[in-house]
Amino acid sequence: MAFEEITANELRVGLYIKIEGSWFSHPFPTNTFKVKCRRELATLCGLTKVKLLYDPDKSDPEGSGDQEGDSSVMGADHETSESDVAMHEELVQQKIELQDDYRVYQEHLRKVEQDYREVLREGKVMLQDLSAGSSRGLITAKKMIGSLNDILVSNDSSRALMNLMGSNETGEEFLLHSLNVCTLSILIARDLGLKRHEIEKIAMGALLHDIGELKYSAEMLLKKSRSTSADTKAVLKKHPRYGKDTLTAFPTVPHECLDIVLQHHERLNGSGYPSGLKEAGITQYAKIVMVADAYDELCNHPIASMSLTPSEALSVLYTKERAGLWGDAVVTLIRQLGVYPPGSLVVLTNGSMGLVTSVNMEARLRPIVMVYSPDIPKEEAMILDLARLEDISIKEAIRPRELSPEIRDYLNPRRIISYYPSTSESPEVQSLVE
Repeated sequence: MAFEEITANELRVGLYIKIEGSWFSHPFPTNTFKVKCRRELATLCGLTKVKLLYDPDKSDPEGSGDQEGDSSVMGADHETSESDVAMHEELVQQKIELQDDYRVYQEHLRKVEQDYREVLREGKVMLQDLSAGSSRGLITAKKMIGSLNDILVSNDSSRALMNLMGSNETGEEFLLHSLNVCTLSILIARDLGLKRHEIEKIAMGALLHDIGELKYSAEMLLKKSRSTSADTKAVLKKHPRYGKDTLTAFPTVPHECLDIVLQHHERLNGSGYPSGLKEAGITQYAKIVMVADAYDELCNHPIASMSLTPSEALSVLYTKERAGLWGDAVVTLIRQLGVYPPGSLVVLTNGSMGLVTSVNMEARLRPIVMVYSPDIPKEEAMILDLARLEDISIKEAIRPRELSPEIRDYLNPRRIISYYPSTSESPEVQSLVE
């Protein structure tokens, strides 16, 4: 049933209320909620410049609410103490601060996107040069890695870049995958405490890990995910060797990078390729890149319907792929991304839909979320810090295609979406991040 208008005198505990008006016109965290106590009734009665509505279907039956006397507004204490006023003002101020922080984040996101677009442009030039055998490609690759390192200096930039990794743009899959793997490898390596010169070698190997695929025709690469032919798979599994051969022609490429290119599809239990190496025969650098590569391939499958969501992919890495991947790198990736990375679309326990804008590093299951509300302009959207709220949490994550175009547009502060959130949560992943 739709919301119906209600007067202040009709308010009572147990009603599911909707406040039509600015998010800053009241101290409640959201504009829709169930009234739980007489103090909330008194607060609602004191609101001005808003319209109050209620949903009969979501409201408790009359008489089933507050057991401590009359639960109607007539029984509520209308005397608002100075402490109440101060508390209300503080809560509204917190909303203003969250909005200000979000606006700053949007500006930061736009700046990071400009920088990332430049890295993408340089990547196209790099691939052209390397394919032609020109060493200028390596110079460009080093410049790209320097740019990514600069972007990832701060946590804010790292979170912003999570919103930009990947794309809907066709024809750029190879380059975008390389950049995704490079970025994730940098984050993992940093968290593991590796030094800058080590991280730069890992980043170079990660950026060029699939360079051997340039040996294949577009038709062969199309078969990469769709063909079940053993012969086709055998040919495609040669790309690590092709990649090493390609880069060996450039004397300045560090041997650690060559190892990454050759070993990124190996697995610690010997089930990988091209050599079936086991843990002792695989370098630490390659172990890092193979985790980033496996994660991105799971999230961004060439056939969209087969792409996993972040928590699904993390669960696969932590459980099904556990024997083949370096556990420390997998746990580090989970710690860096969180279960709900920035850009994740989620449904909250109060039924609202929102977009994760920032991760609370101390409470990764309770991020900061921008909430969709058709009655509130996008510029004034509700921003909830779930770490501050006891009664609201994330119920589930959803995919963009599950939302209407109107909601998707409201919740999309950027044009690029990647690492879609899951419709279910893995207990294994939850236990790791809590």
